Amino acid sequence: MDVSQDGLQTLATVLRAGTFEAAAARLHVTPSAISQRIKAMEHSVGRVLVQRTKPVRATRDGEVLLRLAEQWELLATEARLELTGVTSDGAHDDQPLVHLPIAANADSLATWLLPALARFHHGHPAAVEVIRDDESRNADHLRTGEVLGAISSVPDRIRGCRMQMLGVMRYIPVATPDYLARWMPDGPTEAALARAPMVQYDRSDNLQREVLRMLSPAPADPPAVYIPASTEYHRAVEYGMGWGAVPRVQIADALDAGRLVTFTERRVDVPLYWQYWKLASPLLSALTESIVEAAAEFLGAADQS
Repeated sequence: MDVSQDGLQTLATVLRAGTFEAAAARLHVTPSAISQRIKAMEHSVGRVLVQRTKPVRATRDGEVLLRLAEQWELLATEARLELTGVTSDGAHDDQPLVHLPIAANADSLATWLLPALARFHHGHPAAVEVIRDDESRNADHLRTGEVLGAISSVPDRIRGCRMQMLGVMRYIPVATPDYLARWMPDGPTEAALARAPMVQYDRSDNLQREVLRMLSPAPADPPAVYIPASTEYHRAVEYGMGWGAVPRVQIADALDAGRLVTFTERRVDVPLYWQYWKLASPLLSALTESIVEAAAEFLGAADQS
């Protein structure tokens, strides 16, 4: 099997651009040349690498080579910076920044992750791209090669990656006193939970459904208010639009002030893991260190609350 650097670059560009034509424009060649390069790679490895759809999608074999392309690009960029005198722990304004895509869940981004990324940015020649998705699905972005690291609640090890436990994010079911007086005057009974509005992040928000199942043994399908942003989600709960399970750190002030109250002793602890490429990359190592340190500080405290 012969995989060339040009072939890997072409494959990565096609998958990023979405079409052969867009990839050709980025690489300043013809669409026919792009097609020939992809066919040559597929002939070399004996596998179909892309689905000729719009947008173009990688097959499972294509995902393997896409990861290789991304890893090669990161290592090549770091080597170029080192050769020009720029180390991974020093930012130079006149040098291009290394692109580091990661996947993270919205609640981590809204609480502890952003300060960690900011500290990393201040000391390294990198530009982090955060792909926001549910913690139960973030590993898929890593598996396809779209990102080099992911914060995930799924402990399944991905081939070619390392995994480190970050800690536990605790979610507390809360609502406003007025909301509870109106919708749950007798507490979270089965009848009340079946009709009381519940705030959900989106239609894939399994955490709120898990809390509902914990509170009500009988199947319940209450009205749902969808607020697809972490900060705005807990504000919607604080505005009395519904009840919801919110990270303790986001609502500490509201709980202390009495604007929100708990209505059950049930809690949901979501374990979080950092999975990342097995790669001798100084930048990736520094990013991992920053994420792990921030998580240890925040998630350790949240787990004890």
